[in-house]
Amino acid sequence: MKLFFVRHGETEWNVQKKIQGSADIPLNENGLRQARRLAEELKRQKLEGRFHPARVYTSPQLRAAQTAEFVAKALQIACVPCSGLREMDLGEWEGLNWDIIRESYGEVYTYWNEHRRYTHTPGGESYQEVVERTFTALEEILERETADMDILVVTHSAVLMALRCYLAGRPFEEMVKRYKTKNAEVVVIPAEEIREAAGRFYRGE
Repeated sequence: MKLFFVRHGETEWNVQKKIQGSADIPLNENGLRQARRLAEELKRQKLEGRFHPARVYTSPQLRAAQTAEFVAKALQIACVPCSGLREMDLGEWEGLNWDIIRESYGEVYTYWNEHRRYTHTPGGESYQEVVERTFTALEEILERETADMDILVVTHSAVLMALRCYLAGRPFEEMVKRYKTKNAEVVVIPAEEIREAAGRFYRGE
């Protein structure tokens, strides 16, 4: 079994470089096109026998759900919302861009940037909390599905960066440089790698 992780399609806040977080922003026209192209590509992979989808699991936020619905319809499979896949809550920083945050939050931003795994954004989550709820969601998904099928997981940038950073054993301060995911990009991870990493995480490693 493989998990096909996808970041949602583009939104206007992506274009404007605004932090979305828990804000429920829809896809823009380009994002809708990206979702359609993604659906066509995954359908092609299914027909070629390279992708055996059981279900689509998606963050319930609109930009992810819209992306997932295009794919589910093309593949003729169910689309299941999963709250553990939602984007990181960035609290007071949502709706701003990183330049404004660096200027306005000064030392608070600097400390968070240098200790981002365990440090909360003002009024928001830490990456550690994001990884924990993501593993919880993924383990529940894996328990429901059979080993001979693949799973599509539609989620968000911060979720994917944090998860991939943990899987690779890299410092979270490197996540943007190493693991930033494009809109509608697919990242394939074997299910066993997820299970093994979840075990390490819950053992506090």
